Amino acid sequence: MVPTQARRASYLAALVATLLASAPAFAGSITGGLAFPGDSIPALTVVAVDLDTGRQYSVETRAGQRSYRLDVAAGRYIVFAVPHGPGVEDEPGEQPLRGAYSAFSVCVLSTPDKAEAGQCQDHQLLTVEVGDRDIRRRVDLYDWYLPEEEKAKVLAVKPVGR
Repeated sequence: MVPTQARRASYLAALVATLLASAPAFAGSITGGLAFPGDSIPALTVVAVDLDTGRQYSVETRAGQRSYRLDVAAGRYIVFAVPHGPGVEDEPGEQPLRGAYSAFSVCVLSTPDKAEAGQCQDHQLLTVEVGDRDIRRRVDLYDWYLPEEEKAKVLAVKPVGR
């Protein structure tokens, strides 16, 4: 290799190493469906909070969007959604709306007959574990009726950038 080519190759190798070192360490993804109590789904911020570090990952969705994908590092997460837009934004004196991945979300999808009969009553937040190269599917944010204890867990999180 001529000296100029060797310098270029060395430069490119250093550049690639720098870019890889500074890139976020996404180990996997969380994907799922979106729902909202009402006629349509507003724009949402989907947030995953690492239970061990408190680090947040989020993605914005458009009004009407029915699914999401969120790239995250390996960890254990709670996942929830914050709505945006007229009539759904947090207002002083009003109860904030949050949708979450919970036992209710799983019950509604896995046993629609129980859901129709009003038998899906467990609203405990579920932990999503993501390992290296994992894609966790069906982390559906369908529970907008969290009891106060569970809702307090997600309201304690202030999404970054909002």
